[in-house]
This record gives sequence, structure tokens and C-alpha cells, in this order.
Amino acid sequence: MSLILLFALMLFRHPVQAAEADGLATGLVAEPAANLNLTEEERTWLLNHQTIRVHNETNWGPFNYYEFGRPKGYSIEFMGLLAEKLGIQVEYITGPSWGEFMAMLGNQELDVMLNIIKTENRSKHILFTDPYVNNPPGIVVRDDNNDIRDLRDLNGRVLAIPKGFFYQEIIERHFPGIQLLLLTDQLESLKAVSFGHADATIGGIAIQNYLMRNHLINNTKVIGGIDDPRFDNNLRIGVRPDWGILRNILQKALESVTEQERNSLGRRWLSSGLQSTQVLQLDKDEKDFLTTHPVLRVHNEMAWPPFNFNEQGKPKGFSIDVMNLIAKKTGFRIEYISGPGWSDFLHMMHERQLDMMLNIVNTPERREYIRFTRPYAVNPNIIASKKSAKYESIESLKGKTVAIPKGFFYEEVLSKEHPEIKLHLVKNAVESLKAVSIGKADAALGEAAVFNHLIARNMLNDLTISGEVDVGQPDLANLRIGVRSDWPILQGIMDRAVDSLTRDELATISQHWMGNENYIARPGSGLALTNAEKAYLEKQPNITFCANPDWMPLEKIGEGGKHEGMVADYLGLMADRIGISLTMVQTDSTAQSLEYAKSRRCDIMSAAFETPEAARQLNFTKPYLRLPLVIAIQEDSLFVDGLKSLNQQTIAVPSGYGLLKKLQRDYPRLQVIEVSSITNGLRQVEEGRIFGMIGAIAPIGHAIRKDRFINLKIGGRLDEDWKLAIAVRNDTPELLSMFNKATDYITEEERSKVFQRWVAVKFEQQVDYHLVWKLVAAALVIMLAIILWNWKLARLNHRLKTEMGLRHKVEQQLQNANNELSRKNNELSVLSTTDNLTGLANRRHIESQLDTVLESQQGERNPFSVMLLDIDHFKQINDQYGHLLGDEVLKSIARILENNIRDSDRIGRWGGEEFMIILPNTSAALAYRLAEKLRTAIAAEQFEDVDHVTASIGLVDSSIPGETARQLILKADNALYCAKKAGRNRVVSDAEPSPCDVC
Repeated sequence: MSLILLFALMLFRHPVQAAEADGLATGLVAEPAANLNLTEEERTWLLNHQTIRVHNETNWGPFNYYEFGRPKGYSIEFMGLLAEKLGIQVEYITGPSWGEFMAMLGNQELDVMLNIIKTENRSKHILFTDPYVNNPPGIVVRDDNNDIRDLRDLNGRVLAIPKGFFYQEIIERHFPGIQLLLLTDQLESLKAVSFGHADATIGGIAIQNYLMRNHLINNTKVIGGIDDPRFDNNLRIGVRPDWGILRNILQKALESVTEQERNSLGRRWLSSGLQSTQVLQLDKDEKDFLTTHPVLRVHNEMAWPPFNFNEQGKPKGFSIDVMNLIAKKTGFRIEYISGPGWSDFLHMMHERQLDMMLNIVNTPERREYIRFTRPYAVNPNIIASKKSAKYESIESLKGKTVAIPKGFFYEEVLSKEHPEIKLHLVKNAVESLKAVSIGKADAALGEAAVFNHLIARNMLNDLTISGEVDVGQPDLANLRIGVRSDWPILQGIMDRAVDSLTRDELATISQHWMGNENYIARPGSGLALTNAEKAYLEKQPNITFCANPDWMPLEKIGEGGKHEGMVADYLGLMADRIGISLTMVQTDSTAQSLEYAKSRRCDIMSAAFETPEAARQLNFTKPYLRLPLVIAIQEDSLFVDGLKSLNQQTIAVPSGYGLLKKLQRDYPRLQVIEVSSITNGLRQVEEGRIFGMIGAIAPIGHAIRKDRFINLKIGGRLDEDWKLAIAVRNDTPELLSMFNKATDYITEEERSKVFQRWVAVKFEQQVDYHLVWKLVAAALVIMLAIILWNWKLARLNHRLKTEMGLRHKVEQQLQNANNELSRKNNELSVLSTTDNLTGLANRRHIESQLDTVLESQQGERNPFSVMLLDIDHFKQINDQYGHLLGDEVLKSIARILENNIRDSDRIGRWGGEEFMIILPNTSAALAYRLAEKLRTAIAAEQFEDVDHVTASIGLVDSSIPGETARQLILKADNALYCAKKAGRNRVVSDAEPSPCDVC
């Protein structure tokens, strides 16, 4: 066998002269080019090594392949160009596989490998030049595969790649959940996908398209690029490790290749391979839409460089080039509309006189008439001012005049959130800067790239970028394409087109207009990581997570270990924002997942409910998904008006979510049990063994539909929501911080898409006509029998008809009466518990709540606090401004209190201008901080006509066992009296030395 292989290798050795007739760089013996600046040692080495052995693959077009007896491709011609510059010959060796070539290079049986990726392991035994060409990577699947969209979807699936290729090292290290099928080359990998032996393959897009086209593999498709720098296909020349001098010589020759020479090679070999990836695949409806609307009207601004401007009648800029590229991918034509101002463009979108706006920020008001794509650029918002008067933050502009273009999103945000800032509205960004320069405004708000460009272009040398705008909404820095609201199909096309833009495509455009790639919107754009967070990810690039195995539509572990559901989508969005990969640790139950997270066998738990017990061992992010808690009951049971209306009923909750202790604490009159699953609990409800099953509305509804509990219903909603967060191991504060940031970057549009994907009901129907004919025949027989039977029943029905009509009329009257009684009872319930003026609980109801909390809290020996709040000098307000205005003050303060208390707190109007707030599970120290928060919130509010109002607060905590509600109220009232006596507008706690003691 070894003799046969040796004979084959001898047959496949190709001195470079054999390629001479094809116009390749021949590398005939000659002097090296003078402009290479070779040392004397290097020139001597070349004289002694006139021929170098270079690898040639059989099927790696368009870079390196073998056809009609000759080596061909971009890399072959590039090597020929270098050989010509160096005056040497090339001996190509064809036949071995990639792995065999690697072994030959290590054994010094090969001198150079032409198209190789640099990795950490390879760098130990191969010398690399700088990259000479980039081959963007992509994923290939079968045409009928719609489940795989990116690398995350390959978890638990089979991926075919050439053995020894650099992807193997990355996937084995960072993506252990992907099953690798290692084959000889890329063509065999494509065939494995085509024949169904593998789910996908990955490789350079140019190579994939070349092989599919030339080998007629027409049942596969490239679904998109891989936006992960670890998979960057930067091709280099690799040299055997003992020939460092050759590496240096080739590097100098590589650096001497001109841009014209590179472009020539690119046009010859790469344009067709890459160009085919630019076409976006459209379905029939999308094609029909673009056929009906071949020309789309797009806005072009006059002066918003470098993104969107008009120069000598021609639209230009980053956003214009992005739109032109998308038009090329999708096949429509563009009519740019130039001239109107920004507010005019928005009006045209509202009136549907414009089809798309290019660089627009997603805000609630605009969503009423515009549909948005995902971001394609990020442009931080900044403050421009005179150099002599700098404003570093939005807070420093309080009371100042700020110039902004009319209709820009700043107008909407500042009017709502910063009404103390005076707005000076102008036509465009240039005018806003000029307004600052001539003193009409103190500062201007705008985008970093735009202001930097305009300040330099208009020589506004007295201006500077003095600060950053942070309004707590990171998404306001993202630029999107806006589509008219009545064309959802166009929004879908444009969103997919933006998603198809590769990093290289956007980088090329960004480099042209900005000179860098800082403004490209990538996954995680705008998510700034601290040095500590970056250092953590360098040490721990792959994060493990545990999931709830069966909790749809929220999440489940599906076939092949795939993580599916709403939570999986949210987790994927957050991982993209941070720039990390996630690996799932499989578990058998929710309880086991939680236990794994506590014992740090996984870094995070994907969806968890924060409880005091769990918080001792885990950290929790802010909630990223809120779901109403509901109770499922039997169909014939009456609706549940809150759990307090139930007495001694048995209620089930799913185990592992922390609901058991919470409900037992809050509702001691209920019998609460845990069940192994929602389905198990619903079955017990159906069988009448328990009254109801409590859980989040999405999984409860899903289980009722899936398991066909047709005699069950959602019988009521609880007063609180189920707040799902990510549970993080408590020894990694950096991981907690990163996921907290990532939750802020999930847009409303993305949340809506997740909801529509997993919760919206979809029906698919297929018609089996063979079965239909069988059913028709059977139906005819049955119909004959029914006709005979109906003839017999007709006379009986006639006699019953009159009686049934009368009975129905009486039942309807009874039902109407019951409905009216129920409505009146509901109205009476609300009236009896609610204060008419403020909408808060009335005194009777808040007293009842105090009794309930006192009973539950003292039973558990948990601390809780009560505060009484009184509006200072309220009688003077009534006397001076009238009772109607006094009522408005009371309503405003009620709103302030509601907005600043916690979900678990209870609030009611105690009487007149006094309010009571009950703080469960709250110590005296924490209650004091909460009371100070309320006091300062009221003092900071500016009331109409009255201006400022203050309040005094008396505070007491329940620290004495057996203490009654009356005793607590008396203590709080005494503390309130002391606060009044000590000068008002202050908090006095019963637990602290009283100001009354020194009066």
C-alpha cells in the first residue's frame, strides 16, 4: 500500500512550469524583485532553495483545487505571484487529505501550506504569515431544514467538517454539545448534508457556493454567516517550523503585492463565489409583493453625514450604501426622496407617502405608524456645547436650552422624562450646532459620528463634544430601518435583509465613511463590558446553564438535547448581546436544575423565581419576563376573586419554583401542596381531588390545550406576576452584571417576536382525500338511518317545541338576573374596599390588610413595619386654594406613593390627608430608608399652583410578639406626632430616639 501511495504522490507532483500556459505566475529562476528589501542572508537562502514544495487540494475551489491535470484557484495564483517576485519555482503536491498534508508539513515532507487558518495549537508547530485573503464562513443545511438558524441551533445535532480543519479545534473546545462527523474534505461534508447523513456543515461561503454549483448539489442552501470572530476565515501561508527564514521571505513578498494585483485576483476567482450569497431567498408572497411594488420610496436627508446626506443631487452616506446593498440582495429599485426636514419625513410616513426611513430610532410613539427592523448601526448619543461651558450629562442641562431637530426622538424623550429642559427646535443637525455656536442654545443633542463630522466640516471650532446622553434606554442609540405600518410583509423582508448583512459587508461600508468599524451594530452592540467582565470571559469563554426540562411554552429540553421555548430565545438574545457561547447541562427535573445551579455544576439557571431561600445561594438578575399568575379550576366552578376569597381549599403549585412557602405565608387559610408537574396538578383538579392549580398563565394554558383538559378553565388571576430571572452562581459578580446589562438590551420588538413565536396559536391543516371519500361513503349510510329516525322523532319534537321555548325564556330571564346580581356585587365589593378620591384601599380595607399581615408575619416570626404619612399644612392648602385643588394634591400624592413602593407593600388612605403603608418582611432600618424615599419623592414633586408640598412620616416595626394592630397604629401615630412637632417634612421611627424626648 505504501508503494502505491508513494507512486501516486510522484504522479501528482507539479513543477510550476506546467502551469505556464495558463498564465499563472511561473516562478522561473530569476533574481528576486528589488523592492522586497531582502537581506543578504535571505538572498543566499533563496539561491540554495530554488524549489519549494506546496500543498494542492483536490476539492477546495475557488481557492485551491485540481482540475484537468493542473492546480487552480485564488491561492494557487497568489502563490505563483509570490514565486515570480522571489524568482523561485513551486512544486505542487496533490492527492493527500488535509490531515495528511498537516502531518507532511510536520515531518518536513512539505514546505508550505497555502490556505491555512492560524490557531493556538497550530502555532506550536507551524510558522504563519499575515492573512492574505478573507473567506467569510457560513452554515449550509438542506433546503427543507428550517430549524437551524445559527450555531446555537446545532447543539445536539450532527455537523460535518473536514478532519483536522481548524473548526474542529474550536468546536471541540467551545461547543461540546455539537456532534462532529469528520470527513476527508469540504465536498464530502456537503454531500453528507445533501444525503441526510449530517444536519449541517460550515465553511467558507465562497467555497460552499463553488462546490454546490460545480457539483450540482442543488438541495442545500447557505443560511447565513457566522458572526463569531473565532470562526474568521483569514487565510494565511503556513511554513514548516524549521524554516523561519522562508516565512520572513514570504511575508516580505506578500507585503509587496499591490491593491491592483489583489483586485485582479479577486475579480477572477471570488466575485461569483461570494456574489451568489448576496441574494436573499424570498417566499412566494414576498416575491409577489415586490413584483407589485418594484420601486420603493426611501427618505434621503440633506445634511446628516456621514450616515445620510445629499451632495450635488446625489444621495450619499453609510445608511444609503446599506440600503443600496439590501436592494441588490432583494431585487427592488429605490426612489430616494430628498428635501423635506425630519418632521416632514415622519409626517409622510404617517400618511404613507413614504415607504421607508433609513436611520431611525424605535420609540413608542413612532411604533404607532412605523414597523422597525433590527439595528444595523449603533450611534451613541452625545452632548455638544461651547468649549467654555461643558455639560457632561443630561442632568447637568436642567434649566438650560437645548437645540434638537424637530421630530427627532430626543423631543419625545426629553418632553416626557426631562420637562425641565427647554427645547429649541430646528430643521436639522447642522442648525442645532449653529444655534449653540451663536448663543441661541446652551447645548445640542445628537449622534457621535454625525456631530464629529459636522463640527469638522463646518469649522465650528468653538464647539466640543462635552458629554454623553444617558436616559436609561440603550436601544435609543440603535439605528434601524423603519417601514410603513400597513406593509408588514415589507418589514419582514427588510428585517431578514438586515440580518443577512455580513460583518465584512458592513465593515467595508463603515471603513469607507467613518474610517473604522465602531458604528456597526453587532450582537451585543452598545453593551459595554468592564475590564473585570472582559477578563472573566477570557478565562471562561463558555458558560454552562441548566434549564427546566418540561415547562412549555417557556422552555424544555427537546430532541437531541436542544433548548427550546421562550426562555431559550431570551437566553440566546442575551448571549448574543454579551458575546458568549452557552452549553446546556442536561437535568431530569426543575428541582434538579435548581440544585445543580446552587452546587455550581452549572453557571446559571435559565429561568428562576427569586425566593429568600434560593437567594442565600444564588444571585438573581432583574426580571426579563413577567407572567401573570393564574389559577386553573373546574369548568363549573365560580371564578376566583383573589385567593383571599378561598377558605380551607386545597391548591397545588409546581415544585421547584419557590411558590409553596410564599403562598403558605401569605394565605395561611389555604391548604397548599406541591406537585411534580403542571400536568399532574391539572389532573388532580380534573379528578376533583384538589380545588385548583396555580402557575404562570403561559404554561398553564399550554398544558390545558396540549393534554386536552377540556373541563378545566383559567378561573382567576392572582394579584401579582411571576417574575422570571436568571439565577447566577453567587461567586461570579461579573456574570451577574453582564446578564443584568443584557436584559436592558432586549427590545420591545424582540420581546413581541418571542411572544408571537411561542404563544400565538397557529393551525396547519392537511387534507387526506382518500380518507375523505371513505368518510363520505360512511356518512351516506348513516344519513339514511338518520332520516328514518328523524321521521319518527318529528312528531315528538313538535310537541316538545312549545314547552322548550317557554323553558328557555324563563332560564334566560333567570340568567340575566344572576348576571345583574353578580355585577352589582362586584361594584359593591369595589365600593366597599376602595377610597373614591384616590383609588387606594379605604380605611376599613387597609385595616383588614393590616390584620392579615400581622397574623401571617407574627406566625412566621418575620419582621414587618407600618408607616403613617400626613401631608404637612394641608388645611392651609384647602383654605388658600380651595378643596378641589386640595383633592388634586391628594390624588397626586397617592400616585407618587404607588409609584415608589414595592410590589409586596400595601397602601391605603387612612383618613383626610393621612395614608397608611404596610411593609411586610421589612426591618426597621430598611423601612426607614423606604420612608425617606417616599418623603423626598413628595418634596421633589412640583404640584400645579401649589408648587411644593411636604409630608411627615411616623414609622413603627413589629418587634414585640403578640402585639396587636391597635398597639402598632398607636405607636405609628405617636411617631407621626413627634415628626410634626419636630418641624415636619421628616421621618421619625419608633425604633430610634424620638425627637419628642428632647422637646
